[in-house]
Amino acid sequence: MIKQVLFIAKKDFFYSLKDKSLLVWMFIMPLVFFGFIGSTTGGLAGSSGPSNIAIWESVQGMSESDELAKQIIYRLKQENYNTVIFNKVSDLEERKYHFKNYTRRLWLPGNMQKSINKGEQVEIKYASKATGLGNDKDQFSIEKAIYQTLGDILVFKKLNQTIGNIDFDEVNNLSKNIKVDVSSAGEKLNIPSGFNQAVPGILVMFIMMIALSSGSISLFLERQSGVLKRLAATPLTRKEIVYGKWLGKWYMTLLQLVYGMFMGWLLFKIHWGNHIVSIVVVLMLWAAFNAALAVLLGSFAKSEGQVSLIATVSSLLLAALGGCWWPIEITPEWMQKLASFLPTGWIMDILHKLMYFGAHLSEITVQVALMVVLAFLALNLAFKKFKFD
Repeated sequence: MIKQVLFIAKKDFFYSLKDKSLLVWMFIMPLVFFGFIGSTTGGLAGSSGPSNIAIWESVQGMSESDELAKQIIYRLKQENYNTVIFNKVSDLEERKYHFKNYTRRLWLPGNMQKSINKGEQVEIKYASKATGLGNDKDQFSIEKAIYQTLGDILVFKKLNQTIGNIDFDEVNNLSKNIKVDVSSAGEKLNIPSGFNQAVPGILVMFIMMIALSSGSISLFLERQSGVLKRLAATPLTRKEIVYGKWLGKWYMTLLQLVYGMFMGWLLFKIHWGNHIVSIVVVLMLWAAFNAALAVLLGSFAKSEGQVSLIATVSSLLLAALGGCWWPIEITPEWMQKLASFLPTGWIMDILHKLMYFGAHLSEITVQVALMVVLAFLALNLAFKKFKFD
């Protein structure tokens, strides 16, 4: 029996590789997704380095002579911003970047200190090309810096009874009356972002997508063309044919697995951690589960379009909700709970724990057991529902 199963699996595997579109999706598109998703999600988990913000001063040298402008810049630096000053002269100089090239831009009007002394309103403008959480964080930090500056003015006024000649050094050097005692509440989890998140996540998605799309469609076309009927007329048993087809799809997902892990290490410098053997075993189990789903989908599908629709929608939806596109740890609580019920969520949880959170193998036994049960059920169901026509 084993010899016949391996024969069918080998033929099915090599026949699938003749499809040029499959080769593109297996060997080129993963690299595109690795690079694109990794580049665009690099700051989702937070960044410890300073962010650049361009400041436009209405008058050259205002940031050095206007005490209010100096204090705003001082507060922005405390919020972990690297300030770059521009004016009509400096923006025309031969510099790598101009004011308009920066994603964060702040306009400071001229003579702010004089306007404040007269009790006049001062309007500060801010613009950003960022969206989502990054933009919300920037807006909060910049507003915080400006409101702190207003608070500094009030403190200075209380100390000196006048704000005619503001010297914020006196305020900045005041001793702090409130002391915050910071202590550890447990081990810090360095949530992966950028390529560290994208490469494992997109690999999980592509294993599922390749199996459900190419694997299912090839089986459906064999049903439609009568190849499976002719195969059923041979001395091969039904069990040998089903297991052979499943094993052929598994070979295909394993090729995707090995290629993705290797290219992730070679091109994107991904360190797969100290539990690489366990990670490979878990991903092989994930590939086996999706290979079984491919046989199941290819057996009951009524059209090629139906296979493509189900494969694409289910792969993208499960990938998004399971944490393949972004770290599930930064999402709302309801989304994290939902991911704990999804197979993609189990796999990503295992990868994050083993690769980045320093977990022991005993901490992933529940998810591994669930994947074993799910893979067994999928294969058993695929065997029962397998059709030759």
